[in-house]
Amino acid sequence: MNHASIGLSKWEIDTPALCLDLGALDRNIARMASSMSEGTARVRPHAKTHKSPAIAWRQIRAGAIGITCAKLGEAEVMAQAGIRDILIANQVIGRHKISRLMGLAADTDVMVAVEALDNAQALSEAAHSLGVRLRVLIEVDTGMGRCGVLPGDETLGLARAVSRLPGLRLEGLMGYEGHAVMLTDPEKRKAATHQALSRLIASRDALLQDGIPVPIVSAGGSGTYSITGRYPGITEVQAGSYVTMDTRYRTVIPEFEQALTVVAQVISVRGDRAVIDAGLKTLTPEFGTPEVCVPEGWSLDHQSKEHSTLSRMGGHTLKPGDRVEIVPSHGCTTINLHDVYHVMEGERLVALWPIACRGKVQ
Repeated sequence: MNHASIGLSKWEIDTPALCLDLGALDRNIARMASSMSEGTARVRPHAKTHKSPAIAWRQIRAGAIGITCAKLGEAEVMAQAGIRDILIANQVIGRHKISRLMGLAADTDVMVAVEALDNAQALSEAAHSLGVRLRVLIEVDTGMGRCGVLPGDETLGLARAVSRLPGLRLEGLMGYEGHAVMLTDPEKRKAATHQALSRLIASRDALLQDGIPVPIVSAGGSGTYSITGRYPGITEVQAGSYVTMDTRYRTVIPEFEQALTVVAQVISVRGDRAVIDAGLKTLTPEFGTPEVCVPEGWSLDHQSKEHSTLSRMGGHTLKPGDRVEIVPSHGCTTINLHDVYHVMEGERLVALWPIACRGKVQ
């Protein structure tokens, strides 16, 4: 990291640079905290988006009850940064990962998702042999069709078995209405979310009627936070992308500000076409084409590995060395391409924050 660049203008820093607007970031965190204070659910932000202990700590100081991670490696980084209450919202499978998980459980309050008895038994054996008490949530498939046990009888049967296993503490249930979070029609998004959550809460009720405590019912994402956070019985919401935002999430939660951009440099100009030094290795396109926000009147037309081509639609002309600012279409995958955030107050670089969970896919 080039700390000598601290204090430079956004338009002077080396490129391409992943930039984070500190004011917008903190306002997004405060907006989510305020929204969650209006109901009974709390926010457990998903760190798979920002991959940064510095941001995670800002969320916790604003009232988040803990952090959600997608991978064990992310959870290890968060634990090394002093964060103790961590949910790994995935199954941890295989002896290598289970051994690492036990090390994490020895000095944190980590929780992990389970969906199958054989995996729960493997976790139980490892935890019991080490004298560790591992917290687990049963993941319920509420309609997304990815991971999770089916709601109702299958969830109840697994809960009965898990609650008897030594070394495990069944904390409750987890679901994810991922099939609903990107629906742009608010009423359709609300209906799909309610349908998914009704399955999760019905499963909770079946456990309670069977005498199995369910202190935690975890669900939700950024696109459904305001629905899931107010649904009776949900205790925590795993929203992630709201904190930085991108062009895709802007279509469903425009109340949050764009905190994440990429500053790139023009390296070639020919007529109304300009080429910049940021391609597929800098900006990901799977949620659509990234958007040029500065200068106005230019659009991004084509990406290759190291370059992107811009076309002039009426803006002022560009020359080699000029800077352009681009809004990612998908923050999660774009962030994972970079080593650091260039943290901005206004247009001044004030800090470089390592993206410490970058590449933690194991």
